[in-house]
Order: sequence, then structure tokens, then C-alpha cells
Amino acid sequence: MSLLTSNLPTSNQLHLSCIGAGRVGSSLCNLLAEYVTIKQVINRTAVSAQKAVDFIGSGDPVALKDTSCRQFQSADLWIIATPDDHIEETVQLLADSGVLQTDNIVFHCSGAISSNVLSPLKAMGVHIGSLHPIHSFANPANSISNLNKVPFAIEGDANAVNSLTDLCIAIGGQPFTISSDSKSLYHAATVMASNNLISLLEMSKSMLAQAGVELQADGNPLDLLIQQTVTNYLNTNAQAALTGPIARGDVTTVASHLLALQNTHGEWQETYRGLGKMAVEISARQGQASAEQLQDILLLLNIQTDNQTSDKT
Repeated sequence: MSLLTSNLPTSNQLHLSCIGAGRVGSSLCNLLAEYVTIKQVINRTAVSAQKAVDFIGSGDPVALKDTSCRQFQSADLWIIATPDDHIEETVQLLADSGVLQTDNIVFHCSGAISSNVLSPLKAMGVHIGSLHPIHSFANPANSISNLNKVPFAIEGDANAVNSLTDLCIAIGGQPFTISSDSKSLYHAATVMASNNLISLLEMSKSMLAQAGVELQADGNPLDLLIQQTVTNYLNTNAQAALTGPIARGDVTTVASHLLALQNTHGEWQETYRGLGKMAVEISARQGQASAEQLQDILLLLNIQTDNQTSDKT
């Protein structure tokens, strides 16, 4: 049975402590404070710990710089919201603290790392998991207002998954579970949809500039097209949203693009080829272009130019 099933959303009997209360940790604790009692907020410095407590609205600030892990107090739930490269260090701190008790739940908020990094704590009878909101926490004040209906990826042992699912639902999130072994691939997908999308849009803007198009400081001629494309995809699906030369089976246009990109930055043509192959797969499901046209386009996209070969040597 989930640790939280009988306690949410009507009781604050459970105690939660957070290690590494930055943007993510502070935001989650702020929302969870309605359902659990925030106990210790543990950061490296007194200033950052107090700042987090002020934002959360409850909790006792603890500065690791000024105290040892032996000052940790018992809690039912522990959030590790440190940067990824400090999670293992934090696990060791918790293990050394002597504060963990059987059936405590320890979870981290990393998108890229699975709960397996917490495995050293399982020998103490602790349940382990991870909870990752698919959300940008650039502004915590905005985040706590906009986490409603945000998807949360959850993985870990059964007890941890059940409890984290309860926590997520309590604050209005939409939880879904993933395999611990698939965590890195899951996170790569979020990077493709967010960070790499920005890179792709910036690349298209750079292509315009190289083509001699004068760009304005507050935007570029592609802005409306970008908005329309994303809206169409979100409202329908890839098959309905994809347009352009590959969807039409326009072999000549694709060939002209590849020729134009041949003497530009090597990664431009490589990116065009890779994304073009995905567009061929989508176009095949559309049925607008013939199989012969798509095969010809795929052949073009697979041909390595002298430009690409020299860039990679």
C-alpha cells in the first residue's frame, strides 16, 4: 500500500525534508507543504537555505557548510533536488547521517538519472524512486502557478512509485511511470523537444541570414510559420501536420536544398539529412507522395558529400 494513500490530501502527519532546495526543490516543497509537513530544508549555505524556506513558507533551514549530516532529523520523505553530479555525494551524506528509517522514501528529481543511483540506501530498508516534472523551472514563482496538469515521469520501487504518484496527483500533476532502464532515453526525448528544438530554430534563422535575408531584432520571417507548425502538430499529429517538399515527393527541391547546403556549415546539411529521413517515414504514412518518390528522396539524403566527409576527418 502507498505510504500516502491514507494521508493525502487531508493530513500533514507525514514529514518531508529536502536536500538541495533550488528552483525545482523549492517549487515542489512549496506545493507539497499543503499536504505534508516540511521539516528541514538543507542547502550548502545558510543564505540559500533561508531563501528556500522563505519561498516555501515553512521548514527549518540547515546549512551544510556550517553543520554536519549528523544534524539531520528523521523524516518520512526525502527529496534530493541537487544538481545531477551531486546526487551520489548526497546519497552518501544520507547514509552516513544515521537518520534514515525503514520504509522512509528517498527520491530525486533528475530527469537523466534513474533511481538506481539511490540503491546504497535500500540496504537500510528505504524505498527509492525518482520524480521528474516535464517543465522548465526558470522562474519558480511562475512554476508553482503552472505545474497543474504538468506531466511527471516517475520510476523506482513499487512503494516509492505509489507514494510519488499520490504526491503528484495531490499537487495537480499528471504522473506516468517509466522503466528505470529507460530513464536516459526518456530524458533525451525531453531534450529533443525543448533544448534541441531551440537549436534547430536558431539554425534555421542562421540559414536565413546566410541567404541574405535581413533579420529584425525582435523576430524573423519564420516566426509565424513556426507558430503554425507547432500548433498544427499539437492539435493533430505528425501525419496531419507535415507539409513541404518531402511530403509532396518533390525530389528536385530536396536535391536543390542539399546542393545549397553543401558549402555551408557541415552540421547544417547533416541535420537536414537526418530530419529529412524522419520526414520520409512520416510521409510514407501520409500516402501523398509515391513510394518511388520517397525512395528517390531517401537515396539523396543518404549520399555523403565531399563536404561532409572532410568535416569528419
